[in-house]
Amino acid sequence: MKHKFFNGTARLAAVLVFCILFSLFGSCFAVFAATQQELQQQLDAAKEAYDDAAQKQEDLEKQAEQTQEQIGELNDRTEQITAQLSSVYSALVDAQTQLDAAQGEADAAQAALEQKQAEYDTRWDEAKEQLAAMQMLHYSGSLSILSQVTDLFQLLNFARALTDINDKNTEVLTRLNDEAAALEETRNQAQAAAEKAEAARDELQTQQENLQATSDQLAQALMEANANLDEQQAEAEAQAQITEEAKKAYQQATAELDAFAKSQNSKYTSATLYCSLDFGCALTPGMSISCNFGDPDGIDGSPHGGTDFPAAKGTPIYAVADGVVSAARAMSSYGNCVQISHGTADDGNNYATLYAHMSSIAVSEGQTVTKGQVIGYVGNTGAVSGKNGGYHLHLELRINGTRTNAMNYIPH
Repeated sequence: MKHKFFNGTARLAAVLVFCILFSLFGSCFAVFAATQQELQQQLDAAKEAYDDAAQKQEDLEKQAEQTQEQIGELNDRTEQITAQLSSVYSALVDAQTQLDAAQGEADAAQAALEQKQAEYDTRWDEAKEQLAAMQMLHYSGSLSILSQVTDLFQLLNFARALTDINDKNTEVLTRLNDEAAALEETRNQAQAAAEKAEAARDELQTQQENLQATSDQLAQALMEANANLDEQQAEAEAQAQITEEAKKAYQQATAELDAFAKSQNSKYTSATLYCSLDFGCALTPGMSISCNFGDPDGIDGSPHGGTDFPAAKGTPIYAVADGVVSAARAMSSYGNCVQISHGTADDGNNYATLYAHMSSIAVSEGQTVTKGQVIGYVGNTGAVSGKNGGYHLHLELRINGTRTNAMNYIPH
């Protein structure tokens, strides 16, 4: 009975120990899962906040750039209008000078014409008086015929004795009449020139008024555009501070997730896990590189932490060396990713590789893998962009937890 009791007690104790261990393991796993999920949620929230802030900042900066372009166009237009105003003003001064000269000529021609008309009238009166006096002598003082005279030619018919006087008077009056006709033509031409000059001046004045109105409108538009630009630049500067804070929050969340990846590597790294540094290719040899280590990358333009190899969707991805899978899950911008801890090499350094953006994962956490083993397939999960849907492998090499250029160690 004692033996049976002992065996029963032992079995009961074993069951209790198993339950306690299972409970502890389950609690640890739950805490681990909650921690990883919380980090993931923090990173996703930080990325979304940064994306929103960066987009708003970009919109504000673009709006300010458009306003600056508008101001540049308004300034160019203002310069053009100012030049046109200066040209029109000069032309208006010249037109007024020409108008004054033409009007002066017209006035002078009018005065000369009036003077010539006065000479003609005086000469005409003198001729009439001469003929009247001679008619009275010829007809014994009779004035009946003279009173019926209406022009010079009727006077000339009254007596042959007056022929010489008539010829002389006719010559003088004809000359005066011709001179008056010439003066009238000159006056008409001068007046026409004056009217033309006045019309040109009026047209230039209209142009000047229109240009001045446009200039005033441009000045008002420039004032409003500059005020808008000041406001937009102030908003952009304020938004830049918000974006910077969001960037820091994103970087902090990324650092925390990165720390999680490092802790996973430490978790699965043991004293017996040895790295021979005999690395192989992660993809079929000869694959091209679309983004090198250290190139500007990411939403914040930080240096690219790995090397990108574009490849068709579903292309097999191979472990570059023996090791233990320390992570195999979706991780924010990495998408579906696998991390392999390779252990410590003869140089005393610890090595781990990370493969991101997989379409699917072919291994599980804690699994031992060998060099050349398929661990997943090329995809475009996580934060990706580019041609062909962004399908590529993002490969990282971490030495003692620090990202390093994998191309210095891993062939491709």
